[in-house]
Amino acid sequence: MARKPELLAPAGSWESLVAAVENGADAVYLGGKSFNARQSAGNFDNVELARAVEYAHIRGVKVYVTVNILLDDRELPEAARFLYFLQQAGADAAIVQDLGLVKLARQVVPELPLHASTQMTVHNLPTVLFLKEAGIARVVLARELALTAVENIIRRSGLAIEVFMHGALCVCYSGQCLMSSLIGGRSGNRGRCAQPCRLQYVLVDRQGKPLAEPRQVGSYLLSPRDLNLSEHVPGLIRAGISSFKIEGRMKRPEYVATVVRVYRELIDRALESGDYAVTPEEARELAQIFNRGFTTGYFYGRPGRDLMSYKRPNNRGVFLGRVKRFNRESGLVEIVLEEPLRAGDGIEVWVTEGGRSAGEVSRMYIAGKPVELAPAGTVVQLDVPGRVFPGDRVFKTHDAALMERARASFTSSRRQKKIPVVFTVTAKQGQPLLVEVEDDAGFAAAAQTEIPARAALNRPLTFAYLEKQLSRLGNTPFEMLGLKCRLDGQLMVPVSEINEARRKALAALANKRTAAVRQEPVPEHIFSRRLSESLAVETAAKPKAAGQPSLSVTVTDFECLKAAVTAGAGEVCFGMEQYRSRDRFSIDEIFKGSDFCARVGVSFVLASPRVIQDRDMDDYCRLLEKVSKCHLGGVMVTSPGLIRKVTEITGGPVLADFPLNIFNRAAASFLAGAGISRVALSPELTLEQISRLIPFLPVPAEVIVHGALPLMVSEYCAAGSLLGSGPPGCSSPCRGLSCGLKDRKGVVFPVEFDQFCRMHIFNSRDLCLIEDTGALAGAGAAVLRVEARRERAGYIRDVVRVYRTALDQYLAGDEADLAELKSVLAKNSPQGFTKGHFYRGVI
Repeated sequence: MARKPELLAPAGSWESLVAAVENGADAVYLGGKSFNARQSAGNFDNVELARAVEYAHIRGVKVYVTVNILLDDRELPEAARFLYFLQQAGADAAIVQDLGLVKLARQVVPELPLHASTQMTVHNLPTVLFLKEAGIARVVLARELALTAVENIIRRSGLAIEVFMHGALCVCYSGQCLMSSLIGGRSGNRGRCAQPCRLQYVLVDRQGKPLAEPRQVGSYLLSPRDLNLSEHVPGLIRAGISSFKIEGRMKRPEYVATVVRVYRELIDRALESGDYAVTPEEARELAQIFNRGFTTGYFYGRPGRDLMSYKRPNNRGVFLGRVKRFNRESGLVEIVLEEPLRAGDGIEVWVTEGGRSAGEVSRMYIAGKPVELAPAGTVVQLDVPGRVFPGDRVFKTHDAALMERARASFTSSRRQKKIPVVFTVTAKQGQPLLVEVEDDAGFAAAAQTEIPARAALNRPLTFAYLEKQLSRLGNTPFEMLGLKCRLDGQLMVPVSEINEARRKALAALANKRTAAVRQEPVPEHIFSRRLSESLAVETAAKPKAAGQPSLSVTVTDFECLKAAVTAGAGEVCFGMEQYRSRDRFSIDEIFKGSDFCARVGVSFVLASPRVIQDRDMDDYCRLLEKVSKCHLGGVMVTSPGLIRKVTEITGGPVLADFPLNIFNRAAASFLAGAGISRVALSPELTLEQISRLIPFLPVPAEVIVHGALPLMVSEYCAAGSLLGSGPPGCSSPCRGLSCGLKDRKGVVFPVEFDQFCRMHIFNSRDLCLIEDTGALAGAGAAVLRVEARRERAGYIRDVVRVYRTALDQYLAGDEADLAELKSVLAKNSPQGFTKGHFYRGVI
């Protein structure tokens, strides 16, 4: 028999926690009031969290706590203390994103298991192995991986792997999205995502003309459907996945109850012998409780347009039927039902003219007679608000009976999930009555009455009487499975004494159940010593060699490289990610660019692709082998698993790019210990944070100062899905295409498609820190980067000259005319500038 996977459920509130446990979850994940990626959920304060752990553990359910955001240096000590609290409370693991917190946690609370969040963007085997060596106990893989890739990672890593099975999807690789952050200051990496992917966009050309008509295809071009792998449970079990995760900490407890209940039944069914199938009722319940349309995501190939919900970013319910006719006099709509309907259900009509018309079923008739319930196949007349038309589609968005069933599972005084126990009662005259209790896991406890049993005058204790008293377990998590009695003669003990002995025995049993799954708490003085020692190392200023910052430019072809060098760049970072709107990439350009830089004394660095899945890893390594003979100043990597591969192949320096989300000194220290010799800091840091951070870094720091910052990287290709046939067999409409996504305010975000068919969305306005180059140089930044992968040579030449002038004048002690320099930059950026988070920061 295949190994039973864990069913992992979301708990954004106490009700959701109970709903998950009562409906069969093996584990729950939840967040505290701080440091988690769902700050808008109800979450748990420390008292509630400790209570949640106790509640779950008594019932045999594990608790994982999310601490999955990026952390500023000032927050790290508090986050470490929170991890210590979790260890004390008995949490089974912490789910983390920040590499700095991983380092700190291994030093100060090594007893607490760590799980790598999907926010870490773990998408290849080398990164999984890197995290395994770092002490990570489980990895939540990126949702963009195919099942074959997941199976390969499981087989070759030997690490516990968790994947999402059901719920909302991000269109961007998790942990790589800056869209909410740079547009609205609400960072997904800080738990405040505003979900700009669920807003309206139009795919437009360079002139702003629509390339796909919104009325035909829809306007929600970045809004994915919901993941639903219910049909594929047996195959996923065979793949060896350790944990099946349901997304939904922002969802209602009724959603949690329904989805967990269905998947509990499906997993148990799949583990049994015989045919596996999702019943029509189960499929309907999953759709009814919430759906944007369903998809299997990337598990079985790239789905193209089938991934997306172009016409609706929120719940669509289940299809009820189409409007047959509308009676103006009665105000009733006639529909042939494809699903049952009852009074109190919520419905929505997708109106031909005017959008949506929604309401609750208050009046319903069959053949003119009022009814409360109508089965599928019935012709009914309904009261629908608003104006509707024949042919309009009608959906049931709220099923009152399903919601009542779900709510009863976590609000009823008689809960569904009970632990069976067997009582043994021993009584002898002159001795206290002994109540022993044992559960199905073999845990046992006992308690006795305060007063001894005495001879009964008229009503002696009987099996039936004791069975009745001991089975009254109320809201406890236990239910009586059996009773054994050892009564020596006709005896009597007051009922209050029996009840108290029962209560004490069950309390002792509950304590044993919780104690069995929790580690020994770490003493306070040991934790405090560890934390002090760790922080002392991290806060020791590192001596830096004096010198002027180097001006680095990221390019993707030789013409742009030559323009950057000629204009005064001290380093060129050549991107191995090539965009389809440009000329095709050639390896000869790398050799040509390397030789050119060597002749003029400019450092030549290769920039790895943003995402390298295992299917691309061999090609990447072969390319590195070929170019390792170049004059390489280093290779910039975007995932930690590449560090060792680059070192082994090239033998040269390895640099960390900004997708690694380096937000604090501990993260930089962690990567430096792994072999990184320079770090590009997160673009979400402020000047103040950068200034505090740089003096304590063990390696030089790089800061992006100019260019269009990438907001998203996605396996979904809007061009292929909307303009072409989409995968498989895509007709490559993106080749040579210059396009963007225009939002509801008319702002256009440039879009590029790379050689891996990934989509990159860029900010509408260029980052421009020309006035701040002096401040960054004074703060100790070793490299200032112009991000120009998607730009042409003219743009690069002008921008590099301006920054070269500003830097030279600062270093010479002259006062530069920054207003004049910025006006030159403005000619190449008609859309305007932004300072990103340089002064406003993120929340």
